[in-house]
Amino acid sequence: MAAATTATYPITPAMPVPFLSKGVHKPTYPGGLSTLSPEDIVLFYRYGLGPVRHVDFPVIHHSFEHYARLQPDAIAVEHTVCGHQLTFGQLETQANRLARRLRAQGICPGKKVCILARRSIYLVVAILAVLKSGGQYVPLDAVTIPDSTLSYVLNDAEPSVVLAMSEFVRRVSPDIVSTVDIEAVVREDEMCNADGSRLQDIVVLPSDGAYIIYTSGTTGVPKGVDVRHRGVTNVISGPPANVGMRPGLRVGQCLSVAFDMGAWEILGSLYNGCTLCIRGNTKKDWIALMKTVHVVIATPSILALHEPVDYPTIHHVIVGGEPCPQALADKWARFTNFSNCCGPTEISICNTVQPHTPGYPLSIGRPIPNTNVYVLSRDPSSTRPVPIGETGCMWVGGIGVSNGYLNLPEKTGERYRPDPFIGGNALMFNTGDLGRWRSDGQLDHLGRADDQVKVKGFRVELDGVAAAMRTHDAVQNAVALLVNTELWGFITPSTVDLSQVRDATAAVQPYHAVPTQYLAIDEFPMTKNGKVDKRALVVYAEGQFCEGAKRFSAPSRSGSASP
Repeated sequence: MAAATTATYPITPAMPVPFLSKGVHKPTYPGGLSTLSPEDIVLFYRYGLGPVRHVDFPVIHHSFEHYARLQPDAIAVEHTVCGHQLTFGQLETQANRLARRLRAQGICPGKKVCILARRSIYLVVAILAVLKSGGQYVPLDAVTIPDSTLSYVLNDAEPSVVLAMSEFVRRVSPDIVSTVDIEAVVREDEMCNADGSRLQDIVVLPSDGAYIIYTSGTTGVPKGVDVRHRGVTNVISGPPANVGMRPGLRVGQCLSVAFDMGAWEILGSLYNGCTLCIRGNTKKDWIALMKTVHVVIATPSILALHEPVDYPTIHHVIVGGEPCPQALADKWARFTNFSNCCGPTEISICNTVQPHTPGYPLSIGRPIPNTNVYVLSRDPSSTRPVPIGETGCMWVGGIGVSNGYLNLPEKTGERYRPDPFIGGNALMFNTGDLGRWRSDGQLDHLGRADDQVKVKGFRVELDGVAAAMRTHDAVQNAVALLVNTELWGFITPSTVDLSQVRDATAAVQPYHAVPTQYLAIDEFPMTKNGKVDKRALVVYAEGQFCEGAKRFSAPSRSGSASP
């Protein structure tokens, strides 16, 4: 293996460079920037281009190997519930042994390996082994993935090998793909004292694939997102997205292993020389673990289940994956370093982060280093910038942009476009999120571009309605959904006075964007990725009994409809 390399990824200057056409003396700008005022052109670049930052280890496992040499006796990963832990030196040896087995089966850059496992130390060994072999891993949560989805992913990803924990090996037919029992080979290699030295005969590049995350597929079949080493390392190698990780800190591993925020926990901890602390399956185990860790990465829905005063050891918290209520951010920011972030899997974990100050209007922040964020026309066929302060669709450029969707060239072509503001071979990705630049240079997240519904002939943004409901102080979280023809507001906790929620919403939204039906419950149902399960909320609205729920119907007001 080649020695760890360093890399710097250049981003264009923070000021636009005008282009002079032949015979034309007036400067023109790329990508439709000429439609903006001179002041907005300056702010387009000042706000939209993140700072340039050097990445010492642009390949994920090279940083882990650095710490394995530097602190071999430090604990790299522990699973207290199972009484299992490995030092950096032990994890390095076990991963090297498994990587040798993978290499013997032809794994190298360009080859994919599915990992069918639950949250465990064996999962961590498997991830490192695939990366060390040069392959690209595909994490599959064996506890939650149904057989139909597993079959689809195996057919779509076409892995050369499947690494499975013992209890799940039977779920993969040997006639389909070669399957290796992770636990069995780790024990076998330990008993025979197999060669645990590092592989030396391959070079892994920052542009090589690191992992493939399959989206939840809520609007169709799952899509595999092809993520590269350089995008991941750009996030986890430095502030603000490394969440303060450094040697000596303990990082909670709480999220789904098939979620890219789960990769953030695992890879971020290993990359930064921390101790990865794997939680158990019960709420009691989870709480016990969180009382021992320093860094927590979570969705707002998960964090809302906990009170910061109960976790004095936590130094850093970052949330993402769904809108964060201002009250939740304020509460946690009074106790610890709290950040809010945004970014889909397609741009490698996250593209904006904002450390939060209690009482300051919450935002999703600014572009992280080596990342560009543009607010462009809401017309998906256009990449025309909108004036600063106006709402548009957020596009992301820079080195975090992934390789696209696996086996879906048309879908990739729809969402990934050449970046006209940078030029060259750079790409940018349409996040599908609506945003707006604030005067302080931070971004407001304004919901999904596809989250618009018609209510009584009016266009209504559901995320905007939810944000309005959250302005009532007693509301912990809120979701707005159109169920049949009625606009519903779902609230937590169940003790909230729903008539006051209605009044608070009406103070912000026009009458047609104020829900007429409300349901308050103690906790929202959640998906396996820790986000609000909106499908379950629709079922509640349609009449399924929900223990402890409180319902309220508001009188409908009349008004003339507008398309």
